[in-house]
Amino acid sequence: MLSALNERGELIMLTERFTRLDLKQLKTSHTFYCRDCREPLILKIGSRVTPHFSHYRHSTCATFSEPESPMHLQGKKDLFLWLRGQGLDVSLEQYFPSIRQRADLVVRKYRQLFAIEYQCSPIPFERLMERTEGYRHLGILPVWILGGMPFRSSGKEAESVYRCSDFQLSFLRHTRHHFYLFSYPPGKKKVCLLSHMTPISAKTFHACYAEKPLSAFSFPFTDDQFSFVSAPVPLPEWFAERRRWIGLKIQFGKAFQDPFLRHVYEAGMHPGSLPPFIGLPLLHMAACKQHPVEWQFYIWLDALFALRTKAAVSLDELLRLFTVRMEKKEIAFRKSPYVRERNAAKAMIYEYAQLLVQLGLWSKGKAGYYMNKNVFAPKNTEELEHMERHLSSVLGAGVSTGKAEQ
Repeated sequence: MLSALNERGELIMLTERFTRLDLKQLKTSHTFYCRDCREPLILKIGSRVTPHFSHYRHSTCATFSEPESPMHLQGKKDLFLWLRGQGLDVSLEQYFPSIRQRADLVVRKYRQLFAIEYQCSPIPFERLMERTEGYRHLGILPVWILGGMPFRSSGKEAESVYRCSDFQLSFLRHTRHHFYLFSYPPGKKKVCLLSHMTPISAKTFHACYAEKPLSAFSFPFTDDQFSFVSAPVPLPEWFAERRRWIGLKIQFGKAFQDPFLRHVYEAGMHPGSLPPFIGLPLLHMAACKQHPVEWQFYIWLDALFALRTKAAVSLDELLRLFTVRMEKKEIAFRKSPYVRERNAAKAMIYEYAQLLVQLGLWSKGKAGYYMNKNVFAPKNTEELEHMERHLSSVLGAGVSTGKAEQ
């Protein structure tokens, strides 16, 4: 922790600019106590870590349940100084007894309290939401900031491919145009942004990466503080990855035990012969755990059945049918305090339907969407590749994702 009381009850904050000599004198001339449990604390002045206070080994304090990493200590200090530099009313490590939670930072702006949680170590999503709801219960807006990088690993820079953990994806956010992750690694003193995330697999994304100095932002973080420029996902590479995913699904899937494979076979089709407009990259699908081949096949199949008895199918009807599949656990969404499942589902269904209209496969009328013509599955690899080339020519360089401005 970065704050403590001395023997006179005065608040000592290590966010101030202490020299190493100052800290040594402070340590020898004062005793320190936890602000909440009043147990004695140790002032640690290491050469490699941010100076901080710590409970003794056998402490019974419940408000600090786990040791803080060097990244967490330094990041919390950086964020405190950044907020104070904006002239904001900010407090450090404030404890809320009624919900038994301590916020890393509490900020008042626009007559509103914000609780900043700088999260470096993985925690279960249930715990994340428990803390989120605790703050909301008090009328406090929680702001989660991911510590470290917004991805676990990346491919070659030119490939723009990044792999994220479930924990990192718990912080997924979205604008009207795309999904993104941002984080703050204190070693860089920059905000790191992974934008226009398009899933290639469950945890791998085609995305654009950028960095921007923390000082360039103002609190609270808003979408308009990130500048984005559109850039396409290259369709030839996308189609190659799509074929690879289908091949692995056929090889390792359990046929009729796998809901997707079962529905494909029951529809009289083969996964390898699905037309390439089933499984296209879209801007609004990063919150869905299923591969785009899976959920887009369900959209197509549900629309096909609905149009047997109706002239047109509405967006609301497509969403209702999609929700039924979610209830059957055939489709699942990533959990994030910033993503609402229904809104995310509606956005990606609408985007896909509009793309089918653009491709001339569907048309849009007052009553909803109409299917223009029967679509035949490719009979062999040559026909599949021909359909892929045709889609690439119609869509141009690729379906647009984006690139963040530096």
